[in-house]
Amino acid sequence: MKKKWAVRLGVLLVSTCPYVFWGMYSDTAYGSMTGYLPLLVWAALLCWLTIWTRDIPVLLAGNLVSFLSSYWFTAHCRLERWSWYFKPFTAPGLLKAASAALLLVQGILLWFFLVKKGCAPKT
Repeated sequence: MKKKWAVRLGVLLVSTCPYVFWGMYSDTAYGSMTGYLPLLVWAALLCWLTIWTRDIPVLLAGNLVSFLSSYWFTAHCRLERWSWYFKPFTAPGLLKAASAALLLVQGILLWFFLVKKGCAPKT
């Protein structure tokens, strides 16, 4: 029981990093999309952990915490000045679209592995 809560707390602590914000920042500052790589790695690890533990609230809470931290940084770093870069989106619009797309892909993967395949270990 303690291990399950330790995993949940660890995921939430790792999720406080604003992954989408850092991807957007590196995209505009350096003109490189390699800043989105930590976002993809984090999303894949979070999805794998959710499939392995069958703990879907961890996935939702982790994505929510990451979105909120990214939104806070986006709002306080005045990225609306960079809205010309993310056409057709504004900076907050891209943040919302990327977060929604990420959650959708994770949901599809969860459905595929948990419902369709049933390959996760039973806890």
